[in-house]
Amino acid sequence: MIKNWTVTTQPVRLGTDGVMMRERYLLNKTHANHKHTEALISIFGCAETSNRIALAGEQFRLNQHLYNRKGGRPLSSYAMEYCLTLPKGYKPTADQWRSIVKDCCLALSKLCKLNKSEFAQYRQQIRAVLHQQAQAGIKGSGDHVHLIIGKVVGNRVLKELQQKKATKVIKQAFNQSALKHVGIDHRIYEPVEVEKGRRLSTWQYQHQKATEALEIEKQIKQMQTQCDKWLTAKEEGNDRQKRRQENRLLKTYESLKNHPLSTQQIEQIQSIKNIIR
Repeated sequence: MIKNWTVTTQPVRLGTDGVMMRERYLLNKTHANHKHTEALISIFGCAETSNRIALAGEQFRLNQHLYNRKGGRPLSSYAMEYCLTLPKGYKPTADQWRSIVKDCCLALSKLCKLNKSEFAQYRQQIRAVLHQQAQAGIKGSGDHVHLIIGKVVGNRVLKELQQKKATKVIKQAFNQSALKHVGIDHRIYEPVEVEKGRRLSTWQYQHQKATEALEIEKQIKQMQTQCDKWLTAKEEGNDRQKRRQENRLLKTYESLKNHPLSTQQIEQIQSIKNIIR
């Protein structure tokens, strides 16, 4: 038995560049992360959807600059990405995944309390790609969907999408929808495959890797926060605070060097390093 099917979340940073980087990644058959991926299938949206997400973000940033007299940090994340993952052994069809993603998106829209016009735009800013994985061996994850949802709708940012309650809502929706459309129940799931010659079950191994991945994302988010504080200190001419954040950034960076990083994570770290040079 497990508490939920796996859902990981992260903001898509770096504005338009970040959105387009994710679009390229999702359908890149030759990417190092896709060695064990058998098929990449678009189930919602297309490249034009990512363009709409980026355009909405850029328009919001422009309006911030033109009309927000109070100043404030410009919006840097135009979308949220959710990765819905099933253990190996479960292979829903593309249509079943489409139904699951639809239910998850509807649940999130209710959380955000969208009006009719906002919901119409929200629907146009949903990008989802299914990665069907090889089921043999312990390497690679199970089948999963990368779901990207634009955060800018109308004249507001859907801050709820990045909050913990959104993660809770989408996990519940994923659990219920997988049971409804595929007939699989996380509450009765038991890992059965054991890797020969080792004590860890396949599920334990995957959980260990997922935990490590979450720790990496946590530290990258910490680096981003430290970078934001460094920028604020620079603007205010606070040299003491600048040095403090530089030391913290260095410490976090040294810790991240001990983990295996994806291309996107390396690019995120490099972008932070470029800012403080």
